[in-house]
Amino acid sequence: MRGEYWEYGSVRLKFQLGDIVFARVALSLVRRSARLGEGSLELCDTPEAPPQLDGADGYVVWSHPIAARLPALRFRNDEIVYAPQQYRRFFIDLSGGFERYLNTFSSKTRSGFRRKLRKFAEASGGAIEWRRYRTPDEVTAFFLEAKKVSTKTYQERLLGVGLPNDQVFVEAALALAREDGIRAYLLFLNGRPISYLFCPVGEGVVSYDRLGYDPAYAALSPGTVLQLLALESLFAEQRFTRFDFTEGEGQHKEMFSTGSCLCGDIYVLRRRLIPICAVLLHHAVTRTSAAAGATLDRLNLRSRVRRLIKRRLSPAKVNA
Repeated sequence: MRGEYWEYGSVRLKFQLGDIVFARVALSLVRRSARLGEGSLELCDTPEAPPQLDGADGYVVWSHPIAARLPALRFRNDEIVYAPQQYRRFFIDLSGGFERYLNTFSSKTRSGFRRKLRKFAEASGGAIEWRRYRTPDEVTAFFLEAKKVSTKTYQERLLGVGLPNDQVFVEAALALAREDGIRAYLLFLNGRPISYLFCPVGEGVVSYDRLGYDPAYAALSPGTVLQLLALESLFAEQRFTRFDFTEGEGQHKEMFSTGSCLCGDIYVLRRRLIPICAVLLHHAVTRTSAAAGATLDRLNLRSRVRRLIKRRLSPAKVNA
């Protein structure tokens, strides 16, 4: 979980071509993630520096709001400003009721939601089994079940970014749970967990942190089904202002959102040998990957290649 306060630690730049991560380089950075709607943030191209950097290579602010797209790489005085990812940050306004939210979608989309829920219920013997977790004991149980799903997901098998199971992450989650700062959900099929959603809560904002599902059940749209059930539960609580999809874009996030703002992951690094080499190489690899992706798009091959990779890494599919 990325907190809204400054933390010192190692941040790994991922070197990847498409979805394939082939290397990681660690930088010592002071880091934070901007909270959606945080009053102290302004639309500026460089985030304010932390109070002190000590021996760090620099600092990074994930999902920093920006007024317009920035150059990916800039040299400024004795610093490098690197913005490798710039994206729309999607969110859902939770101020109304769930039915009102559903009415923001087209009749075709609403019909699609109902069809997916009905299909899953039929596969489940007539009723959908799912659970919400929020207390420390419940969150402990959630991790035990959710990790069974995470080890099978595309995200963990290919990208290594499934649900963390390390003690630091779990202890942080339990600390939040003791302050009623966690909403986690599991979807079951025939008593077996097949999809999870994990969300920290703070200052009225529910943050989309981790979502995963067993790819063997992809035909049943478990991620969409669980997202709908979780949102209905959150709307029913009437305690939250927004559901924040955090950094990064994606079809799932855009489909469910009611709004967005432009943000970027902004690294401000000292001009030292290792940070300079890491950033320049990362920038070159990122541009190469983007060019390759554009070529695949022109040839209408991107989706085929992605499906091929997922198929090679996924277990045999079940009949639905």
